[in-house]
Amino acid sequence: MLTIKCAACKRKLWKYDKIGKGHILRCYKERIIKVYSYEKEGNKIKCLCGKPIGIDKGKHINMISRSFTYTGTKRH
Repeated sequence: MLTIKCAACKRKLWKYDKIGKGHILRCYKERIIKVYSYEKEGNKIKCLCGKPIGIDKGKHINMISRSFTYTGTKRH
């Protein structure tokens, strides 16, 4: 289980169940376990500090690399 955080302000965004050992390129919405805080502007996902985190593509969110950090472990 990973906790996705904003790279700029370190605010928790959501808790995500990552399967596999690869990079986090997209977050599938059905695997987001708990939402802490973020705002949606059109199809853009932003932290409350204003930093863009990803782009909503329907079933998943395409993550912008270096705009987020994470803690926790991936499920293999």
